[in-house]
Amino acid sequence: MTNHVGTVGIVMPMYNARKTVLRAVESIVNQTYKDWHLYLINDQSTDDSLAFVREHCTDARITILSNEVNLGAAETRNVGLRAAKEEIIAFLDSDDEWHAEKLAEQTAAIAAGDDFVITHYHYKTKSADHDILYSKPYLQQENFVKKQYRVCFSSVCFRRPPQGIFFQRKGHEDFLFLYELFLRYKQARVIQKTLVNYYELGDSLSRNKNKAAKWHLELLRIIYKNNPLKIYYYYTWYMVNGVLFALKHR
Repeated sequence: MTNHVGTVGIVMPMYNARKTVLRAVESIVNQTYKDWHLYLINDQSTDDSLAFVREHCTDARITILSNEVNLGAAETRNVGLRAAKEEIIAFLDSDDEWHAEKLAEQTAAIAAGDDFVITHYHYKTKSADHDILYSKPYLQQENFVKKQYRVCFSSVCFRRPPQGIFFQRKGHEDFLFLYELFLRYKQARVIQKTLVNYYELGDSLSRNKNKAAKWHLELLRIIYKNNPLKIYYYYTWYMVNGVLFALKHR
């Protein structure tokens, strides 16, 4: 069985990432699946990240773009999505990295019929260092909304729906984008191998638990507009699974 599904478009937003971006880019260059194109979008970094990647990221498969104004992560990813012409899309944050077989494993799954594919990943913070695993080969939409498995965005690879999906400028925009993919495809194939290193920075906004909880409640209100029972049912799941995740991976 071939795993060739054509060129994979990779979207990487960058903001003040000089210390980590080369590690991320090199992990793409080192993929065993070689048919890819990286869209690296500078979001008006205030350090020398842009000059740094222009000097060091000279592979012909890399397109470097730069926003005229700071747009934030969500709209910067949209810039990459609009620039990318490829049918298969993957995301990699500029502070994360892929293992060499990541794209090969996911494109094989897509070639076999899956449209939305994620992987296990290694989760590293100042205090935690764990592999994040899921016991089933598919993550269903219901279990995603319940946050029974916390998807790493740098593990996501998918076939673009005909109508396209873009980010909205809201807190937890990653979750809302993934929810749109689950609406379209109902489930995500889980490659049960650790193929991404996810580094959570100490100053990450997602580390502000109160703000994150408020954002998530607002998203559930958007998703389940006139159904308060569903809103608070899934919000309870979010809180419970958040506590369990924190206890297990502290």
